[in-house]
Amino acid sequence: MQERPRRVTRRDVALRAGVSDAVVSYTLSGRAPVAEATAKRVREAIQELGYVPNVSAQALRSGSARAIALIAPATDDPILANPFFIEAAGALERAARDQGLALFISTGAPGDDGVLQRAQDFAARHVDGLVVAAGSPQSTGLETLTVPWVQLTSEPLDGAMSVGVDLYDGAVQATTHLIEHGHGRIGFIGESGDEARARGWRDACKTYDVEAAPLVLSGYGRDDGYAAGQRLLSAPDRADAYFAASDLIAVGVLRALHEHGVQVPEEVALVSFDGSWQSDYTWPRLTSVRQPVDRMATMAVQMLLDPTGSHAERRFAGELVVRESCGSH
Repeated sequence: MQERPRRVTRRDVALRAGVSDAVVSYTLSGRAPVAEATAKRVREAIQELGYVPNVSAQALRSGSARAIALIAPATDDPILANPFFIEAAGALERAARDQGLALFISTGAPGDDGVLQRAQDFAARHVDGLVVAAGSPQSTGLETLTVPWVQLTSEPLDGAMSVGVDLYDGAVQATTHLIEHGHGRIGFIGESGDEARARGWRDACKTYDVEAAPLVLSGYGRDDGYAAGQRLLSAPDRADAYFAASDLIAVGVLRALHEHGVQVPEEVALVSFDGSWQSDYTWPRLTSVRQPVDRMATMAVQMLLDPTGSHAERRFAGELVVRESCGSH
C-alpha cells in the first residue's frame, strides 16, 4: 500500500523562509504588515513546498469558513439536471468568489427533513451563509439555524430573507406577447390553483378579453411536459397557443408535438418560463421569459453578508426573449 505523503505545515514554510510561524500567518492573512522582501520569501517557500492552508483549522479559529453553501432540489434526474439550477449554481459561485468566498453544493428533496440536516451540517462547518433552493422554511425548521440563510424562491416567504423572479409579471409578459400576435385562445401548462404563473396567464387573458383555456396540469420536469403534451394533443379543445410554466415543461411538450407531426409555431405557438440555455437549443428555439440569474445570485450573496440590511425580500423582473416558437421571430 502506498504511504500517504506527509502534509506540509505552516511550520515547514516558516523554516524554509527563515521566519516565524506568525510571519507566515500574517503574510497569508494580511492581518499585520510584513516587509515585502520577507513576504516574498514566504510566498516562494509556499510555492516550493506546495503548502495548502488548513481551511478547517482556520474556520475553527476565526468562526468563518469563508464559504457559502447552496442546497438545491433533489429530483429523479441527475444532480442539478435542471438548467436553471446549473446556471444558478454557476452565478452563485461567481458572486461568492467576488467576495472571496468558496461555494459548497448539496441537494435535498422539497419538504424533506434532509434539507434541514444538510443545512445544519454546513452550519457546523462554519459557513458564512446558506442559499436554499429546496424545501420550505415553514416545513424544514430552517428558522432555527445559527447562520444566515436566504431562500432562492419566486414566492415571497414570511419571516425569511428571499430572492427570486416575479413569476406573475413574467406570465403576464408571456401571455400578452401571444395575445398581441393574434392568438385568441391561449392555454396554460403547469400547476393550477393560486400559482403565480397561472394567475398571470388568467389575468392577462381577462384584460384583453381572450379565452384562457385549456389548463393542462403538469409538474415542472421534461417527463411531465411530455405527458402534458400527449394530453393536450388528445383533447378536443386544443388551443392555438400555450404558455408553459418552465422550459423543461416546454421541451417535453415540443417532443410530443413533433412526434405527432404538429408544426410549431404554424399550428401551435409556445412560450415558456426560465430562459435557460436549453431554450436556445430546442427546435424551434423557445421564446421564454428569462430569469436574471446573475443579478439574483449577487443579491443573495449580499443578503447573506449583510443579513441585517434592508433587503429582506427582493423580486426581479424577468425578460421576454423572443425566438421562433411563438411565431413572431
